Amino acid sequence: MLRRKARWALAALALATALGGPHAAARAPGAPSPGATSPAASVQAGAPPDDTASAAAASPAEGRPVVSPVQRPDERDVPQRACSFTLPVCVHAPADVPGAALLEGLAHLEAAMRTYDALGLPRPLPDGARGGSPSYDLYLEGGPRRGPMRVGYDTRALGERFDAASAFAVIAAPGRGGCASASDAAYALGYATAVRLDAGAEEGALAMTASYLSAIAAPCAAEELAAIDAFQRAPERALTGAALGALDGGLLFPWYLDDAYGTGTPARVATSLLAIAAQSTPAGAARFHAEPDTFDALRASLRSRGEELDDLLLEFAVARAFLGSRSDGAHLSGAERFGDFGRVRFEWSLPYGTLPRRVAPLRPIEPTGATYLWLDLSAEKAAARPDLKAAEITFVADWELPALFRWAIVKVDEQGAEVGRVDVAGVFGSSRAQRTVVGLDGLSGLLIVGVNAGSMIRSHPFDPDDAPFMPHAYTVWLSR
Repeated sequence: MLRRKARWALAALALATALGGPHAAARAPGAPSPGATSPAASVQAGAPPDDTASAAAASPAEGRPVVSPVQRPDERDVPQRACSFTLPVCVHAPADVPGAALLEGLAHLEAAMRTYDALGLPRPLPDGARGGSPSYDLYLEGGPRRGPMRVGYDTRALGERFDAASAFAVIAAPGRGGCASASDAAYALGYATAVRLDAGAEEGALAMTASYLSAIAAPCAAEELAAIDAFQRAPERALTGAALGALDGGLLFPWYLDDAYGTGTPARVATSLLAIAAQSTPAGAARFHAEPDTFDALRASLRSRGEELDDLLLEFAVARAFLGSRSDGAHLSGAERFGDFGRVRFEWSLPYGTLPRRVAPLRPIEPTGATYLWLDLSAEKAAARPDLKAAEITFVADWELPALFRWAIVKVDEQGAEVGRVDVAGVFGSSRAQRTVVGLDGLSGLLIVGVNAGSMIRSHPFDPDDAPFMPHAYTVWLSR
């Protein structure tokens, strides 16, 4: 087992405790690692010796560019500068940005850093003399907010054993009221924390982590509701499909990991996964080596508990269905606050009396994406039809190869709560699954949840660096 000594080891210990994997010990970037030759060994420890592990070790995937596509503003363009007296953060701005906006931005940045300190997260990597000091630098720009912020990173830090980099961001200057500026500052600082842990991490993982950290440090209903609504309206999207620079509803996934596997401290699982997945990219490489990635780390940790990633993806997909005004209080804590903005989009709502039916989705499903169908039994109950007590529903799903779909049929009562579930496991090598469901009496409906668990080819598991992802369609047949 890979052992690394660092103050960040406490964060990784939470992942080891939560997921049960002895391999999950993390380290601060740059910390020594006696007794190991490759961080891949720590990620794969405890995992079965299958083709997945050997493929990842044999041919490391290339991730993001080593040189950031976003560059720091020229110091001559941002002559104003304000730095904290107590924390390593600075804010820069053009001459036409009011001084009050500069100080407000600094206050937002300080508040976010204090929150992350309280969570035990490592601070951003010092950037040397960039920006005039080793402190983290946030750059403001005048005028209205124009689209996503720009987050960038400096070259890979010298002297660090694993890929780590300092970071910066360019955001709109505060002054327009509301909480958006505080959310932006917290997102930017959260991103800087993430690239300290793993500068070569996939963009989607960084976006999810930064969004989640921002929602913790600077809750902003206006920003969060829009992000969650967009995420839930397109459940077919891959979880890692978010672009950097704006709050993304993918924050629900690290939130779910904390809820299901965490030990009580927010963000511990997600940031620990980044830490243990960090690699060392050779000098001169154009792109970071991105294997193992955060999903490899999660996959190996789950296997050490006798679980599989597709099980987790299906559980998360079910939890997404009970979000906002559909929340039953049993799937994701605090999820009811999103109201109708949290309701996931159903592909179909089928009355029981219209069966048999064969349906297909509006859009194909990307790997890690989900799909939802509703079989409505309420009309039958209202009519006091006796056949529900002895009724059977036959479910048959067919999908395109080489995808592997997992399905769950959730029984929902009149209060909208889950009262039972039938899991329909996918079989490697097969593109069909079927099941018969009984016990419909007293239900308001059946919620059918499907998730594209990735390729059924064992040597080619889901890899977030394979974007753009190939989506796959399906058909579902329901009869009574």
